[in-house]
Amino acid sequence: MARRTEYDDPIEIVRMARLAVKEANMRATRMQGQTTQQLMQRVKDLKYWSGEIDRELADVKEEHDDLLRCYRRLQLCLDITGRATRCNESCLAVRRKKVQVGDHTSDRVDMELHKEKELMSETVKQMKEVGERVERQLEVNQAARKNLLRDLTLKQEAISLDHKSVAIGADGTKAVVRTPDGDRLDFREGAPLQRMSEYSEWIENTGNNLNYAARARVHSRKIGQKLCQSLRELASQLRTEAIAVEALLKDSVRNWQEWKDNLHSQVNGKDKEIKNADGAIEEISFSLKQKSGPLQVALSRQNQRGLRPGIELCNDKAQHALHQELMMLKGTFLSLENQLDKAKESRKKLENDRDKLQRKLDICDHNLTIDNEILRQIRSSYPHEIQLSGFLLSETKEHR
Repeated sequence: MARRTEYDDPIEIVRMARLAVKEANMRATRMQGQTTQQLMQRVKDLKYWSGEIDRELADVKEEHDDLLRCYRRLQLCLDITGRATRCNESCLAVRRKKVQVGDHTSDRVDMELHKEKELMSETVKQMKEVGERVERQLEVNQAARKNLLRDLTLKQEAISLDHKSVAIGADGTKAVVRTPDGDRLDFREGAPLQRMSEYSEWIENTGNNLNYAARARVHSRKIGQKLCQSLRELASQLRTEAIAVEALLKDSVRNWQEWKDNLHSQVNGKDKEIKNADGAIEEISFSLKQKSGPLQVALSRQNQRGLRPGIELCNDKAQHALHQELMMLKGTFLSLENQLDKAKESRKKLENDRDKLQRKLDICDHNLTIDNEILRQIRSSYPHEIQLSGFLLSETKEHR
C-alpha cells in the first residue's frame, strides 16, 4: 500500500489527459465557430460597405459626368462667345470707315457696339472664373473617386481573404498548419502579423471617404446648376445687347435712307434751278445778240453823222433821236449784261450748293452702304441665344 501512494494511477492519468484533450478540442471548436461567425459577420459588413461604396461611386460618376458635360458646354460657350466677339470687332472696324457728319444715330450705334464689347469681355472673364472652379471641382471628384476605388479594392480583397478564412475554419480535415512565412507564428494581440493587401498600410476610412465623396457630389451638382443658370443669364444678356444693336442699326439705316432721299430731292431741285438758270442765261445771251445789231446800227449812224462838213452841227432832232436811241440801246445792253452776270453768279452758287449736296449724298450713300449691306451682313453671323448658352443647333439633342 505504501508503494501505491508513491505514484499516480496510469489509468487515471490517461483518463484525465483524455478529458483535458477533449475539453481543449471542444473549447477550440467553440472558439473556431465563434471566430467563423465573426468572420462571416465581417464579410457581411464588408459586402454592405462595398455596396455603399459602389453606389456612391455610381453617384459620383454620374455627377462627375454631368459636371464634365457642363464643362464642355462652358468651353463651347466660350468658343461661340469668341465668334460673337470677332463679329463685334469686325463691326467696329467697319464703322471706323464711315464718314462722320454729326449723325447722332451713328454715334449711338458706336456706343452700343462698345457697350456690347465690354459686356462680352466681362462675360468671358466670368466664364473663365467659373471654368477654373469647375476644373478644381473635377480634380476633387477625381480624388474622391480614387479614394473610393482604393477603398473598394481593399474591401474586395478583405472579403476574399475572409472567405478563405471561413472556408479554412469550415473544412477542419484539411486545415492548413503552415503559414505563408513558414511554421513560425508571431502573435500580436492575438492576431497573426499578416497584411491583408499589398499596400503598405490598411486604414478603414470608409465613412470619411463616403462623406468626402458625398460632399464633392453635392458641390458638383450645385456648381453644375449654377453654371447652367449663369450661362443662360449671360447668353440672355448678350442676346439682349445684340437685339439693342440691331434696333439701333435699323434706326441708323432708316435715318440714313431718309436723309439720302431728302438729299436726293434737294439735288434734283438744284438741278432744276440750274437748268432754269441756264435757260435764263441763254435767253439773256440771245437778247444781247439781238440788241447788238441795233446798237451797231446806231453807232454807225452816229459815226457817220459826225463826218458832216462845215459849220452844221449834229444838234438837230435826228441827232437827238439818234442819241436817245443809242443811250437806250446802251442802257438796255448794260442792263442785260448786268442780268447776265447775276444769272451766271447765281448759277455758280447753285452749282456750288449742288456740289455740296452731292458730296453729302455721296457720304450718305457710303455710310448707308456700310450700315445696310456690310454691317447687316456681318451681324447676320452673330450667334443665336441657344448657341451663346453653350449649345450648337446641330448638337442640341446630343447635349441633352
